[in-house]
Amino acid sequence: MPKYQTGKHLEAFVLLLLTQHPDHGGHLLLRLSQVLPKEWALDSGRIYRLLRELEDAGCLVSAWMQQNDTAPVRQYQITPQGASRLDHWAEELAIKQKLLSQFFTLYQDITASSSTGESSNASKTPKMG
Repeated sequence: MPKYQTGKHLEAFVLLLLTQHPDHGGHLLLRLSQVLPKEWALDSGRIYRLLRELEDAGCLVSAWMQQNDTAPVRQYQITPQGASRLDHWAEELAIKQKLLSQFFTLYQDITASSSTGESSNASKTPKMG
């Protein structure tokens, strides 16, 4: 099964999960692996870089936390600016969802008609001039 990079959508998922509750990078990586498609390759280095970038941008704040006798971990929490950025992600992804739905509807129409031997306008050469 091929692996795909999470790309820019990883940010949306990180913000969404941190809206649910604050977390540290290691546990956030585990949570992401539970909600993202198995085909998405998760890179822990990318997660930590993204957390730092989001903090630098004012979307997250962090503090060192220590539980019991474990090593301290940096826990991240979303800020109002991060919540606003998440809202923009939701708007963008809603538009993309419509676009993808249109793509798959058209794809199914075209491939279904080509598999039944019907001619398709997509396969015709356009007239020039």
